Amino acid sequence: MNLRNYCILFVLALSTVLAPSQHLTLTNLLAIDRPAEVVEVPLTQALKNLHLTVSQNVELVARDRDSGERIPLQLYANEPSGQPNLLLLLIQLHAHESRQIVFSSDPQAAPLSPLVFGREVPERKDDFAWENEQVTYRIYGPALQAAGEITSGIDAWSKRIPNFVIDRFYKRDLEGIRTHNPALSYHKDNGQGLDSYDVGPSRGCGGTAVWSENKLIASKNYIAIRRIANGPIRFAFEVDYAPWDVNGTSVRETKRVVLDAGTYLNKISSTYTFTGAEKLELAAGLAIHEGARASFPVPDQIAAVWDMPQDASAGHIATGLIAAPDQQAHTRQVAGHALLTFSRHSGEAFVYYAGSAWSKANMPTTEAWEAYLRQQQLLLEHPIQSAWVQ
Repeated sequence: MNLRNYCILFVLALSTVLAPSQHLTLTNLLAIDRPAEVVEVPLTQALKNLHLTVSQNVELVARDRDSGERIPLQLYANEPSGQPNLLLLLIQLHAHESRQIVFSSDPQAAPLSPLVFGREVPERKDDFAWENEQVTYRIYGPALQAAGEITSGIDAWSKRIPNFVIDRFYKRDLEGIRTHNPALSYHKDNGQGLDSYDVGPSRGCGGTAVWSENKLIASKNYIAIRRIANGPIRFAFEVDYAPWDVNGTSVRETKRVVLDAGTYLNKISSTYTFTGAEKLELAAGLAIHEGARASFPVPDQIAAVWDMPQDASAGHIATGLIAAPDQQAHTRQVAGHALLTFSRHSGEAFVYYAGSAWSKANMPTTEAWEAYLRQQQLLLEHPIQSAWVQ
């Protein structure tokens, strides 16, 4: 027996296998390889099949039945401060591949390394930033609004992977301010990446607005934020915006943002509430800066921008939107943006995916970016299938 197989058997021997006659089969029905993605399994279903109660699931460990490889796992609650209701698994599958996942209760299992991260940033008033190993984003709060930086757009940072950069970027920038050294600004590429995306009052990389009378009417900065999940494979939060006027109609928005490991895209669910109108036309947008090129690889479903950064030496920033399946979206290029628009009643959510990539990391061309967005749309339309089997 080789050392690797011995180690696998030793680890399994230390743990208590749960419901040995049961395992979870995950299947890719497509004829293409799927990159690592998070699969959601109802937690009640998992507990029933593993003969566990809620109080027993904190030591749950998942492994590939054949290789013994540990599968990253997270318990996830849909509501802030709520009880977990989903079991999340980070899985990679080849074309038409099925993998069998077995579970154990292993109190000695090492904690999983986090693949997502996010936090409020008091170092810069009230930025809120979040990231995985591929991408980093941020939004702006009321303290920045009071200082005159007003936007509900989403900022995107460019970075080389795999790394987390939020803490080091802000630390470096503060040191640059303290020492009057502009070379330390996070607007300068130090080999890890930089912030060279100009959000301004635009929608940036996936911000929202009301589309009315041929213009975007957007909120100001967020007023409240609630963390929902901190990883290790999913980071999620909700953010509220103060009411604003849209042609005499008072409108408010709550937005949920989910960033999983292994993807460039946030899943965003936005809910507008309003009175006095049966429906509003609502938009998710990508800014189109001077010199940028917008495209719609799949009309009414995908929008893409191959954008120009503030620093011309910083390559290109790719941004994209994908409408979630069955959202009845429309694409259009107007008001300096590539948009997905959605017609919704008050309180009726619209769901889309928004993200970015960088030509100096691993998205070298606009063709590569459009191919990535098409592939992600295909994966969304044909999710991984899960089944508990004897």
